[in-house]
Amino acid sequence: MGNNNNIIENLDSKYHGYLEDEGKWLNDGFKNIFIDGEPSKANLKTSVYLMLPQEIREYVDQLLLND
Repeated sequence: MGNNNNIIENLDSKYHGYLEDEGKWLNDGFKNIFIDGEPSKANLKTSVYLMLPQEIREYVDQLLLND
């Protein structure tokens, strides 16, 4: 579980500028791309994930691969 929170914190930190500008629609940050805010491939909200820029999607994929 701790690692899962690190994934969200890592995304929120790395893409802070995106969240403040174009990503305001995510409201509470990157936890919104996962069901119940639990980062895993199985919990990924595909429709929300696909709205992210390709660079961020690739980074999410890397983080989930290492999970």
